[in-house]
Amino acid sequence: MLAHPLKIVASLVAAGLLACAPAQAAYGNATASLNNIRFELIDLDLTDNISPSITFTSTSASGRLTSYPYPSDKYDFVTSSGFESVDKVFTYGGGSLNNGPASMRAEVHLGPAPRAGSLNMSGSTTQNLNFILSPSTRLLFTAEANVNVQQEGITRPYTSATLNGYMSSTINGVAGYEHFTSALEGSAGAGSEFLRGMLDSGTGVGTGQLSASTYTDFSYYPSAVPEPETYGMLLAGLLVVGGVARRNRRDKIRKA
Repeated sequence: MLAHPLKIVASLVAAGLLACAPAQAAYGNATASLNNIRFELIDLDLTDNISPSITFTSTSASGRLTSYPYPSDKYDFVTSSGFESVDKVFTYGGGSLNNGPASMRAEVHLGPAPRAGSLNMSGSTTQNLNFILSPSTRLLFTAEANVNVQQEGITRPYTSATLNGYMSSTINGVAGYEHFTSALEGSAGAGSEFLRGMLDSGTGVGTGQLSASTYTDFSYYPSAVPEPETYGMLLAGLLVVGGVARRNRRDKIRKA
């Protein structure tokens, strides 16, 4: 004997509710920092009577926090200039920046992510120091780097702390150029490393730039697999169609 239509409807509702359990929301926190940023000069020729020296012709520091949810197109950002700290709250998270003479840090946190659409959130800090270096001098540029990523459901987490440097010099009419990059990157868990870069001026005066930066980024794209709600509605629809078909067959049999 077939169940009463009201009982069928009640069963469908119960099945739909069970199938529509919400998916776990994506969240995450990412930080990148450089501490004890310093430089050291080493005399490569003790007989030339030239004391090692460095002159900084210009310095700059900046930072940026951004949030870009799609398809809402509500691009939001905040910037920093100089040695300062900045905090920002976005729709789906927030972040903070800190730029100091000997340390820098970028942090973003996301949670919960939007249920529909995608989201990109990033934070960065940068310092640039243009310099003139005395002849026969080695310039060491060092810092303690730390990165940390804790997340669940983020499509592409990334964080990095980087030291860069380049220098050009002319010796006996011949131009020379050298550079270095030392970086720590991470996409899961915590990491630390002592970063180190080196530039030698040779017998001529060197001119160049030292750069330090931190960067954090979260990219979130919803899974292509249908959400539980979709499965629930599909199942409920199939059950309704089946129930209607059975009732129609029963009515035809009674009329026959």
